[in-house]
Amino acid sequence: MNIREAKIKDKDSFLFLVEKLSRFNREKHDIQCKGDDYVLVLREIGIRAAERFEKAGENIRILVVEQEGKLIGYALGEIYRENPASDNGTGKIGLLDELYLDEAARGKGLGQQLIDELMQWFESKEIKRVKLHAYSWNEQAAALYEKNGFKPYAVSYEKFL
Repeated sequence: MNIREAKIKDKDSFLFLVEKLSRFNREKHDIQCKGDDYVLVLREIGIRAAERFEKAGENIRILVVEQEGKLIGYALGEIYRENPASDNGTGKIGLLDELYLDEAARGKGLGQQLIDELMQWFESKEIKRVKLHAYSWNEQAAALYEKNGFKPYAVSYEKFL
């Protein structure tokens, strides 16, 4: 298995993996959205992912995991300027925005390698703080993130009526 920077030729495979991440989250999350238009959700996720893929470079980095010529995972990091009105600090911040591995690729240290690569990139860009978001049900991801020094700082709640 090889971890490398995403290339133009990877776009369709990357978009496919982005959709797989969304489907994984939907399957695991006990979502009961009545009237939820998941086709619309997938379309918008695809549009956003394609735009970010095109902007990869200075402030967006996409790493892919390749096995025998097929992409089996990815991680996306982004650098942005925190909104001072968010009461969450100011200045440039790193966001480990997405990390996904096909099920067969999990538990082999690839997630750790992707995190390590993105953390080195953030450090090289003089980023002092990195955030990420994870679903509360994803204990495997939480364990990996906490092992890497990430700590919970906010909680979201939801209620279906």
